[in-house]
Amino acid sequence: MEKLWTIGEVARHLGVTEADVESLVRSGKLTGYRLGGEFVRFRPEQVKLLKEQIQPRADGAAEAAPAAEPAGWRERLRDFLYFYDFYLLAFALCAALVIYLIWST
Repeated sequence: MEKLWTIGEVARHLGVTEADVESLVRSGKLTGYRLGGEFVRFRPEQVKLLKEQIQPRADGAAEAAPAAEPAGWRERLRDFLYFYDFYLLAFALCAALVIYLIWST
């Protein structure tokens, strides 16, 4: 899987400001993944798809196409496991250690 992009990288790729990227997220035209309580990472393939859909307006501003279809449960599960795999693994190891310590005494 490709490295996730920051809001600055997305803004540079789309040729817009960071505030515009935040607006795209609020409007549902771009999915931002919250890590640590903030929108900090974006999937490059979603950003590239959005860039292809952006239509220039007569006044020079960019207008995004309608938002894509919401993700299904499999994609949401895959994203959850991708973003939280470290925490799940750490929890499993700690639980295994606790169980081992309890059973060995």
